[in-house]
Amino acid sequence: MSMAWRAFRQELSAVFRDKAVIVVMLGGSLFYSLFYPLPYQPQVATELPIGVLDHDRSPLSRQLIRRMDASESVDVVITVPDALRLERMVRDGRLAGYVEIPARLNAQVLRGEPVRVAVFANAAYMVMYSETARAVSEVVLDFNAEIVEERLLMAGRSPVLAENLPEAIALDRHELFNPDGGYANYIVPAVLVLILQQTFLIGICMMQVGRGRLPAGTAGLITLAGRSLAYLVLQLAILLFYLLLVYRVFGFPSLGSVGLALLTLTPAFLSMILLGFALGTLFRTRETALQVMMLVSIPALFLAGFAWPAEVIPWPLDVIGWLIPSTAAIDAFIKTHHMGASLHEVRASWLVSWALAAGYGLAAWWLGRLGGPAAVATPQAEAG
Repeated sequence: MSMAWRAFRQELSAVFRDKAVIVVMLGGSLFYSLFYPLPYQPQVATELPIGVLDHDRSPLSRQLIRRMDASESVDVVITVPDALRLERMVRDGRLAGYVEIPARLNAQVLRGEPVRVAVFANAAYMVMYSETARAVSEVVLDFNAEIVEERLLMAGRSPVLAENLPEAIALDRHELFNPDGGYANYIVPAVLVLILQQTFLIGICMMQVGRGRLPAGTAGLITLAGRSLAYLVLQLAILLFYLLLVYRVFGFPSLGSVGLALLTLTPAFLSMILLGFALGTLFRTRETALQVMMLVSIPALFLAGFAWPAEVIPWPLDVIGWLIPSTAAIDAFIKTHHMGASLHEVRASWLVSWALAAGYGLAAWWLGRLGGPAAVATPQAEAG
């Protein structure tokens, strides 16, 4: 126990004496947790500029345009008869999309004929596209319901009967686990786990460069355990910072407890740390470790199953993805902390994290016993 405690204290002391590691590991984890959510703070896009191509130019079409302009999500900024001009404005980013109202809209509505109003939204930006299409669709559906009601009145139905006429099919929509329906609530919590993985992988690999071999036998395992515990304490402390401060500042929803989040992510953090120890033995310079680990960030992001839906990831890549600690970590964390699942309900991901911790722990111990390549002094180090 004294050996593990000594390794723990020495590792913590070495980390806090190393300015480069502190900047990457602690500074990066804290800075990105506060900076990354800022662009997503609006959560739901509002006042998106749209244009209207009105072929009908009737009182009914103008009424429909006013309804769209009154919507919170879109803002009708231009009404012109030129489709090419509207397309250019969408391409230039001046419009989120445009609506085309067909000719003879008023006449067809009066005759009871079906009418199609077309929505052209910029699908190159999914949030902008979905919000524009949703807002215009809701306005058209509400407008259509009023027209149907007027027809019933004209047919001799009383206003009371028309207003209380039951719908054949009614839609009652609920946003589970994301009450705002916002993109930030979806993307940021998963990215926070990924940030913790990448900053600590980089920092641990940098610390490993040029380090001597682990002691032989049980002493090596104890030393590795003590060093790992030092990083685990730091990761759990930063996770507490995320849950107690970042979540409250940005208003991210959560149905799980802080204690359950710590318990859920403990084996995942261990697997990240031990993977860092194993990979760190392969580098000769800190710069190489930094560059390679930064390159790993993008594959880790896409293979985690939230930016690229897990259901469409080819199975060979899916298998590779589950070898990256953040994949199981994100899955378990989102389900327990955001969806209110129990630890038993995420036991598959939790056990995967423990298996990865065991596997990467053995790899770190074995590679640590062999010793990595001799460290190459950088010009900065030589100058110092």
